[in-house]
Amino acid sequence: MTQVNEQPEIQPLKLGELGAGAGRGQPWLERQLDLVRDIKVTVRASMGSAELTIASLFALREGDVVTLDRETDAPVDITLEGNLIARGQLVAAGDRFGLRITEILDPGKF
Repeated sequence: MTQVNEQPEIQPLKLGELGAGAGRGQPWLERQLDLVRDIKVTVRASMGSAELTIASLFALREGDVVTLDRETDAPVDITLEGNLIARGQLVAAGDRFGLRITEILDPGKF
């Protein structure tokens, strides 16, 4: 049995490079991205939150309104695996909700 003790070559990858046209002229980057392109991640949109007592929660009925801690024109937070990555506006996309990305946060901050 042959043992390999060599460390793989590690290349820094900035998230800003992942946009359209990423890796053009950089075959090593394209190969790295090919390794992760099909990995599924969880992206969530948060319009706000509310703090309720257990009694208030159990008292909720259909038609009740829970007031969130955000203004109606405040941006929606977009998180990737729990990390804030962008903000956007809630829009109608046919018979579903959608998000229009209005701000992508600095990749160094997440």
